[in-house]
Amino acid sequence: MIEDNLLRTVVEDNIPSSKFVELYKSENENFNSETCFACREQFFKLIAEFSEDWIYWINSDSSISYMSPSSKHITGYDIEEIVRYPEFVNEIIYEKDREKYTKHTNAFLLRKNLCNEEFRIIKKSGEVRWISHMCQAVYDQEDKYLGRYVRNKDVTEMKNSNIYVLQKEKLVNNICDWASVGYYQIYFDGRLKSANKIFLDMLGYDLSELLNEKDFEKTCVLDGDKREEFKSTLKKYGFIKNFESAWIKKGCSIIYLKETATLGRDTLGGISFYEVFVQDITERKNAENIAVVASSKKQKYEELITEFLATVSHEINTPLNVILNMVSMLKNDCDVGDKHEINSDINIIKTEGERIKRTIDLILEISQLQSGTYEVGISEIDLIDDIFSDIFRAYKEKAKEKNVELVITNKLFDHKIVADKHGVYQIFLQLIDNALKYTHSGKIEVQLYLNGNNQVTIEVTDTGMGIKEEYVPFLFKVFSQEDNSYSKLFEGTGLGLAIVKKHCELNDALIEVESKKNIGTKVKIIFVR
Repeated sequence: MIEDNLLRTVVEDNIPSSKFVELYKSENENFNSETCFACREQFFKLIAEFSEDWIYWINSDSSISYMSPSSKHITGYDIEEIVRYPEFVNEIIYEKDREKYTKHTNAFLLRKNLCNEEFRIIKKSGEVRWISHMCQAVYDQEDKYLGRYVRNKDVTEMKNSNIYVLQKEKLVNNICDWASVGYYQIYFDGRLKSANKIFLDMLGYDLSELLNEKDFEKTCVLDGDKREEFKSTLKKYGFIKNFESAWIKKGCSIIYLKETATLGRDTLGGISFYEVFVQDITERKNAENIAVVASSKKQKYEELITEFLATVSHEINTPLNVILNMVSMLKNDCDVGDKHEINSDINIIKTEGERIKRTIDLILEISQLQSGTYEVGISEIDLIDDIFSDIFRAYKEKAKEKNVELVITNKLFDHKIVADKHGVYQIFLQLIDNALKYTHSGKIEVQLYLNGNNQVTIEVTDTGMGIKEEYVPFLFKVFSQEDNSYSKLFEGTGLGLAIVKKHCELNDALIEVESKKNIGTKVKIIFVR
């Protein structure tokens, strides 16, 4: 047995026994207690002799009964120098750590069982070393204090490594702050490790808020799938450059960041986090998005202009060709002397000439409104006498030809308003012209009344084709028609309702539209002032 051999060695060498603790008493021990103590003391000495740590034993009277050889390696002092002076450790403590060591000593005097502390000492050579200090109070079976086991480990390299990492992080943070670059470190499980002020300002958070987040990325990164792609690429290659993504700023606004990242290593060389340099590219991204939208709008506008010019060309060429043909036919009819045909030819020429004039008038009207050169003339106008009487008179024959009844219902006691006369006339001229154009038979009714807010309201209702509900929001846009194909059954440039919208804006009037396909349309104009 190893224990028996050791026991014999201890007895033969006549090693004196000291009051050493009986930590692990064997259930089968048959030898005397004094010999047992000597045996265990020898075990302690054997372990301490070959340990790199500085180990020693402090007796209950504060004297030192054992000091391991590593004490010289760690402190530079001989064992004899240390043992004969109980306050030796206090004398070699680094000045800035003296307060820390004093607190530890007080805990020691108060018989605190286990103490752990880290502090610096000054070696005999003057070199400063970091020590990890641990001491354990030891008692016998009768709870009598026997002394303390002390172990000091030199952790200078590890501490310097940590200090280097911290200094590096601080240096990087300072450089990033100076260069207005965001910087953060983050664990792969999504927890934030550290961040500089520039990065925190980008997101609008305090560091403490983000450190408390269990998954910082889930809170702040908009696209989770794209983030996984970022991390996957980083793990695969150890580096990723100029990765652009959308983030959620505090308050839920969206910002865009460009990141360059590398894998970070802990003091043991393991990879547990990554560090990222960040640039805020929100302004650039917003400008790009605006440019894309503007480009799309420009393309759409150019398409509308092209359609409009084609439509205008059609609206002018078609009646012009009819007029030219009618002139030729009129000449023949004059030669023959057929008065009936002559009158028919003249009426057709007149109708098509008016169509050309109307097209030109619409173009001139919208160009003034679009360019801002139209001059508003505010005056008192009578809706019946100044507006609807003239319009109904102008469309009476056309309505009769289409078997459409024109009806006006006036519920206003006073049908005068203060507005731009030409503008109001254009509003209802275009509405009635549009209603008549798309109504084959039935009725077009104009109602004048005061609404619940005591505002003059005019409704134009027809029993015509109606329009699809999804087209209603685009009804008053320039060049807009529900059917823009050349095969459409009805003439028109699509400018009429755009003119209505512009004149309503100039006269503080609101527009409301209700329409159902193949049933009819109701347009309500409300004069606010």
